Amino acid sequence: MIKEADLSNFKVLMLYPNQRTVSLVPPSLALFSSLLKERNAEVKLFDTTFYRMDCEDSDKAREKNLTVHPVNEASLVIEYHNGNVFEDLCKVVEDFRPNIILATATDSTFPLALDLFKAVQKYKSQYHFLTLLGGVFATFAPERSISYPEIDIICVGEGEGPLIDLCDRLCKGESYDDIPNIWLKTKEGTIVKNKVRPPADISELPSPDFSIFDEKRLYRMMGGKVYKMLPIETHRGCPYMCTYCGSPTQNRFYLEQTSSKFYREKSLREVKEDLLFQIKKWKPTYIFFWADTFLAYSEEKIDEFCEFYSKIKIPFYCQARPETITESKIIKLKAVGLDRVGVGIEHGNEQYRSTVLKRYYKNSQVIECMEIVRKHGISFSLNNIIGLPDETPELAMDTVELNRSIKGFEDSSCSIFQPYYGTPLRALCVEKGYISPDLICPHNASDSLLNMPSFPKERISGLARTFSLYIRLPKDRWDEIKVAEKFTEEGNAMFEKLSQEVIEKFFVPESDL
Repeated sequence: MIKEADLSNFKVLMLYPNQRTVSLVPPSLALFSSLLKERNAEVKLFDTTFYRMDCEDSDKAREKNLTVHPVNEASLVIEYHNGNVFEDLCKVVEDFRPNIILATATDSTFPLALDLFKAVQKYKSQYHFLTLLGGVFATFAPERSISYPEIDIICVGEGEGPLIDLCDRLCKGESYDDIPNIWLKTKEGTIVKNKVRPPADISELPSPDFSIFDEKRLYRMMGGKVYKMLPIETHRGCPYMCTYCGSPTQNRFYLEQTSSKFYREKSLREVKEDLLFQIKKWKPTYIFFWADTFLAYSEEKIDEFCEFYSKIKIPFYCQARPETITESKIIKLKAVGLDRVGVGIEHGNEQYRSTVLKRYYKNSQVIECMEIVRKHGISFSLNNIIGLPDETPELAMDTVELNRSIKGFEDSSCSIFQPYYGTPLRALCVEKGYISPDLICPHNASDSLLNMPSFPKERISGLARTFSLYIRLPKDRWDEIKVAEKFTEEGNAMFEKLSQEVIEKFFVPESDL
């Protein structure tokens, strides 16, 4: 249970250091807002999404490489802020005068979060606020996170309970140096590292407060169409052990620290209540079920879900793994509104996929499962990664070949591997000398961060930008695509020519040609 408290007159400023214009609103911050407001705190959000940054939007990079449908920003009703993000944050601090400023960050958003904290340091002596960093970066790189002078406190692990405990202690003027999950600096400069509490019961948490976001942030482009989309949490964590992901470390961390499982399913009764509340409030046209793999639900849970969702029937999107797809589940979910599914393929070489990525399924199983989805008229996208440790260009082309074997996909993404803190593959990359132990993955790495003799950076970048061309155009065009891999004048011209051909053939409706 999250502690009851009276936080009247206590002010919390939350920062969302986001640099992707098409990303969904995060349920985590909305959930923190609900918990705080239930206890009478004042909450304000500073969201950087619509500020123009001096870096490429990763969503736009994916569009340029044609791994997703191009986005028409006008249809998204995006209104960029013309001001300076740091100056505008300072104005918010001057007006709101928070007691605590918190940010949640991943590796890629941490540098911006740190810059935001730096921008408000000049107000600390005047308003006496504390700065708190949470999220997976703080959890997996705690020593690194707490080392920055701009960060007073970090939350290691989940934040719902620790945040309320911390705000309650601060509100009462009490010591907060023994709160589980909290690390802090003493006046003497030492670090207090408190134990980790068991994970929260997600079925007991309140419905997220999306009102802290600009309503325009609820609109998202997907598959070339615009939807008013709400994220609804159904699972937290993942039962699988993929080495490029932080979930295995999260699972092991909570098991060792608390003898508890990190992976949890929210009760379907609570999912239903959350859905009905949010639908009534926001009137969405689309639902995204926030889960690493929604189809991890058993057949019995799928039946229970379909029973109540049959009365809602708003189109929805979910993510899945190939081995969780069955015809029975697809038929049932299609009948109640399943419109699109994103499926992680990740790599096309069976041996590499099983030994390095710890994903155990056959290519034939992938093809069969995606044919089930296609046959029942459900749109689907495929997710792939290249530039993985010890990968070669030949291995990466196996991923191209597997994608070519799958019929009917709408989008097929190609991400360049990022060695995030907390992932088992990061440790491998450090061990082999492919990256520096101190590397923090940037917001939008258009090039590989690994120095591998087996797969040079320029080849990884070239294949990433031409991936969609390789999987969509016939093989007798591959010599042209090989030219387009090169970042030369000739290569760039060929890439533009072939990209336009793919856009006209695969992305533009015939009525628009």
